Order: sequence, then C-alpha cells, then structure tokens
Amino acid sequence: MLSRLLALSADAQSRRVFWAVVSALALVQLVAFWMLCSHQVRRAEVRDATAQVQRIAISDCLRYIPHATLHGCAARVDPAARDDGALPGNAIAVNFASR
Repeated sequence: MLSRLLALSADAQSRRVFWAVVSALALVQLVAFWMLCSHQVRRAEVRDATAQVQRIAISDCLRYIPHATLHGCAARVDPAARDDGALPGNAIAVNFASR
C-alpha cells in the first residue's frame, strides 16, 4: 500500500515536471517569435523612412537645381545609383547574351 502511494506520488511529480518543461519551452518560443517579428518590423520601418527621405531629396534636387536630371539627382542622393560600371556590394556580373 505504501509502495502504491509512493508510485502515485512519483508519477504525479513527473507529470508536473513534464508540464512545467513543456510550458517553459512554449513560453521561450513565443518570446523568441515576438523578438523576431519586432526586429523585422523595425527594419521595415527604417527601410520605409529611408525610401521616403530619398524621394524627398530627389524631389528637392529636381526642383531647386537648375537643369538637373533624374539620374543626376539619384546619383547625388543614393551613391549606389551611380553609373560607373561598379557593382554594388558583392554582386557578380552575369551576361546571358548570345551572339
């Protein structure tokens, strides 16, 4: 009778530990997912703000600089928009033209 009581107590204890571990794991996953989502939202907000600032800068350049062209203003605002043949970052030139 005592052995049955001890077995039930050990079984209940192992169930509690199991559910505590499962609950902690679920909570950690929810926090990690929230952190990932908030990081991506922040990056998207920065990207949108940067694009808006660039649009305003190009608009001001076209408005206030005489004889300015869209390409010239874009090159002033965004150095990556230059047309000197340089590739941005670690891009690789690919040519699929056939003769």
